[in-house]
Amino acid sequence: MFQRISNVNRKDVTARQRNHHALRFATTVIITILNSLLVFFLCAHSDSMAAKLSGSTFEEVLTKHPEQPWRLKADEVSYDQKADIYIAKDNVEITKADKKLTADYVRFDHKTMTAYAQGNVILISGQDVLTASRIDIDLENQVGTVENGRIFLKENNFHVQGDIIQKTGENTYTIDQATITTCDGDKPAWKITGRNIKVHEDGHGTAKHATLWARGVPVLYTPYFYYPARSERQSGFLVPEFGQSERKGSAYNQPFFWAISESQDATFYAHYMSKRGIKAGAEYRYYWDETTKGAIQLDGFQDDKEDIGGTSSDRYGFEDYGEQILRENKDRWWFRMSHHQDAPWNIDAKLDLDIVSDQDYLREFKDGYMGYEDTQQYFTKHFRRNLDDYNDPVRLNRFNLNRIWPTWSLNTELRYFYDSTQRNSDTADKTASRLPVVDLEALKQQMWVSPFFFDLNSNYNYFWRPSGTRAQRIDVHPRFYWPYRFKNYFTFEPSIGFRETVYYLDQKTFGDETNKDQTPHRELFDVRLDLFSEVYNVFNVDYANIWKIKHSIRPQIIYDFIPDKDQDDLPIFDAEDRIDEKSLLTYSITNTFTSKSIKKRAQKLAERQDVSRGDIVHEPSRYSYRDFARFRLEQSYDFKKSNRAFSPIIAKLDLFPGKYISIDADSGWSVYDQSFVSHNVAASIWDNRGDRLFVDYRYSKVSEEEDPVDQQNIQSILLDAIVAVTDQLSVNAGYERNLEDSIDIRQRLGFSYKAQCWSFDFRFVKEPEDKKIEFKINLYGLGGIGL
Repeated sequence: MFQRISNVNRKDVTARQRNHHALRFATTVIITILNSLLVFFLCAHSDSMAAKLSGSTFEEVLTKHPEQPWRLKADEVSYDQKADIYIAKDNVEITKADKKLTADYVRFDHKTMTAYAQGNVILISGQDVLTASRIDIDLENQVGTVENGRIFLKENNFHVQGDIIQKTGENTYTIDQATITTCDGDKPAWKITGRNIKVHEDGHGTAKHATLWARGVPVLYTPYFYYPARSERQSGFLVPEFGQSERKGSAYNQPFFWAISESQDATFYAHYMSKRGIKAGAEYRYYWDETTKGAIQLDGFQDDKEDIGGTSSDRYGFEDYGEQILRENKDRWWFRMSHHQDAPWNIDAKLDLDIVSDQDYLREFKDGYMGYEDTQQYFTKHFRRNLDDYNDPVRLNRFNLNRIWPTWSLNTELRYFYDSTQRNSDTADKTASRLPVVDLEALKQQMWVSPFFFDLNSNYNYFWRPSGTRAQRIDVHPRFYWPYRFKNYFTFEPSIGFRETVYYLDQKTFGDETNKDQTPHRELFDVRLDLFSEVYNVFNVDYANIWKIKHSIRPQIIYDFIPDKDQDDLPIFDAEDRIDEKSLLTYSITNTFTSKSIKKRAQKLAERQDVSRGDIVHEPSRYSYRDFARFRLEQSYDFKKSNRAFSPIIAKLDLFPGKYISIDADSGWSVYDQSFVSHNVAASIWDNRGDRLFVDYRYSKVSEEEDPVDQQNIQSILLDAIVAVTDQLSVNAGYERNLEDSIDIRQRLGFSYKAQCWSFDFRFVKEPEDKKIEFKINLYGLGGIGL
């Protein structure tokens, strides 16, 4: 019998460590607990047999294989030779790496391979903690019982408590009664209780008679609950969406997640709408490696309602911009996908598709699961792809192959534009696609060792459309530069560009006009003279972390010339088909303010060594530079105009001091009307409390010269504000209005309350087509339920 053995090394036995995760209920941590005990007691069992045969002491047994030692502390550790068991009492502490088990009493029987611990049992594994009154386990058959167990998962603040936790196999568990919450304290704001909670062999979990409680009041019950129990992705139902609106009626959207493999998964949706029908949806995602990934999404339904005019348009239609087009189809759907991968020879390949059944579908399903906004965020985040606006009926589809060299690039693309209004329109589809478009470009670069530079923009297009003119076009536009720098005073850079454009019109385009030129062409040249200089001064500031500020002034004069060219015989597909003559002089002055700051690491080094910052930071890597303000004035004079030759004076301001404010503004002042023709301001103000104000004001005066038919001005304002009333409560509001037509586009008012383990968001939204009340309850760690 050995008394008071401390810091004793035990023999190491390799064992599998169980993975655990903060979002996966109690069972995952139990795996770690029981297997930690398994390692400890298996070691004790194997060494006790050796001790009996060879006469080794207990201390000698525990100190074998010190490279991965277990350490034992206790007021009393003994070996009962008659019962053939080990017993540790009082302040028992067993540690290894980031695992620690403490108890008042531990007993191990090597004959039956059973272990028993009781009294203030605490197991710490990493940042997770389990407390229990007693643990009794059969190590050989992997079955056992944990009584009065409570688990704390720190990562997401999960608390799981069960009266009896049964380990029914190597990877299976049953909890007779359990309580789950992320709230601290003995009286949680919410909790979920359930019976017969099980973790199955494949890792998914089930529960019967699950109830959500709020402050001791039951608010939601489900007879059967399915959830992923382990850290790996597991198949199962996700949090549903609830809704109520005048257009759709009562709505319920239930997603189901399918973990196909480590590199692919899918989600299926069943969206019930009492007034419209059931919309089914599916999305499939795959990630083969860092350069090959993709996503496919499809949803659709048979709509019970249609827009055929009259009251149906008021209830189920949308106001179109321009010609009113009814939505008479009932079969409605949206298909979109992206596939990006690296191809041989350093070619980037991308396939992006976006096809929708009608012009109203994306406006109808803008929010929620698989809605436009949800899809846009997903493709922007994972594929850096921006979808066309939900109001745009013409959708871009493309297959792109791109190859980039240091100074050259080659881009080949099949670019198809799908017009979703065609199925409900009697007009011919004249939407021009480019099948294909090939761009060959060269950056500005020196021509061998000469003083000349050049760049190149060239492209080939085959413009195809269902009806109307089809044509092939080759456009080649090289430009040659001869920059001259006169000491440090100014730089003068003349350049000349040559443009050759050749078309080949499809024979079917002419009809009976056999005398029409099938290969029209255009030759153009353009001249640019660029004169600029720059003066600057550096000011020593040495305030906060800003060391110096550089103020640079850049005056610039540019003259552009393009001769007049008759282009009436050319077809029109885009802006490159009509290049207007130009004789334009543009003069500007730009003020830029740049701060030079010492990085925090260098700042701390200077303070620690008690020297000036200038003496310690000499390497450029210790600095950071930022253009925090830019102000530009610009005006042009058009020599081709006999009247109003001077353009408005354009002023642009970009201001971003670094914290609490940012401003992006521009204005145009007419020297003839002595008034503003445009002014746009986008400003944000915020603070550390969480208050924020965003203002976006747009005004543009349309002149008769710009639009002889409709001189409709554009004037709108967008406001968005958040006010933090307390640390938990904030109020938010939004307002968007067409000031020119006196029409409110969108109004929003709401509040958000955030507690330690839950949050509640409420908002009222008013739009021309609908009024909505939305709310969402978010239970941290479980997700949200909302309307």
